[in-house]
Amino acid sequence: MLEEKTQPSVLCLLPRMRDTRISRRVGLLKRAGFKVEALAFERLQDPGTPPDCPVASLGCIRHRHYIKRIFSLIPVSLKVRRAMRRNDIAYAFNVDMCVLALLAGVGLNKRLLLEIADILDIQVGRCTGALIRTLDKLIIRRCKLLVLTSPSYKSYYQRQLAIKTPMIVMENKLTEDFVGKVRKTKLPLPDKALLEERPFRIGWFGILREPWTLRILDALIRADPQRFNVVLAGVFDQPLRRSRVNRKLLERFLNSPNTEYSGPYSSANDLLDLYGGVDLIMNCYQPTIPISWSQTNKYYEACLFRKPMIARLGCSDAEKIEHHDIGLVINGNNMHEAVAQIRSISAEEWLHWHTNIAALSPKAYTLIDETKTLGKALCAAVARTA
Repeated sequence: MLEEKTQPSVLCLLPRMRDTRISRRVGLLKRAGFKVEALAFERLQDPGTPPDCPVASLGCIRHRHYIKRIFSLIPVSLKVRRAMRRNDIAYAFNVDMCVLALLAGVGLNKRLLLEIADILDIQVGRCTGALIRTLDKLIIRRCKLLVLTSPSYKSYYQRQLAIKTPMIVMENKLTEDFVGKVRKTKLPLPDKALLEERPFRIGWFGILREPWTLRILDALIRADPQRFNVVLAGVFDQPLRRSRVNRKLLERFLNSPNTEYSGPYSSANDLLDLYGGVDLIMNCYQPTIPISWSQTNKYYEACLFRKPMIARLGCSDAEKIEHHDIGLVINGNNMHEAVAQIRSISAEEWLHWHTNIAALSPKAYTLIDETKTLGKALCAAVARTA
């Protein structure tokens, strides 16, 4: 913890009001001894957890409308400027919030920090990607610190973009408080006999956007309805609606007696019941270059709640799952092969994965030393004059 008299104050600029990952980071800043306030945009569908600090709204924006979002930054810049005046540090979550801080903070000489949680496909593309990368360089070089949520992001910014800005990695792990609360509860013990008598329950939680995942699960419950049920919770997002998943397939899947869909959920309050009600977690994404670098929230949550995972070959989470032997890594190139791999899971294999995941060190999914790391990095950014 920092001494009260040396506490810098931090203004967090948030692209969404209710985001569990961002709320965890705000909590980490507070535990490190910083005074925190936030300005945030709101979304129509935002089931996450709001930050535990004074927070004011910057208005409503829509998911993924990046061009339109730029125009929403200008009207709120004066409000952001007033907030920046009364704080020592501006902590921007995502590049668009960093652009807002740069616009609003002209002439204020405030320390600007940027956290990157995602690298998009467009950033690593050839044509438009080159322009995006050039803009990224210009923006990031104005920052005193770059906070990354995956170790793999570091090589992208250091090698491909030649960024010299100081960087630290803060993964999307869970807070000690939350982990402590969960560990005080009695998590259900694995029951091989029960699992042999009833269907496997596969959970698919969060932003439900992967067409491939939906098709796999639909094919699975049609091929083996006696052995598999699917439990869904979250919000269906645009990539799913824009894909070749037609309405008829989606309705058939959701109306199947083997499918349960509970709608949006609160990431903090509902996780115990959600994870407690399933046997396996579906954690599959299209294995693009950015996804091969990313670490998902679901990986850390599944580790805490001791749920083996199904991941897709080529994704970063799959590497960890394979390394720790805590789930199934499937080949996503052939749907029939992928379905066959899932159908081959036995109760003995599931129990083996469960035993391995229960033996993981809490450091694998808990923010423990990261509080001090973030605190020191922010203090160094405040002191840095270059």
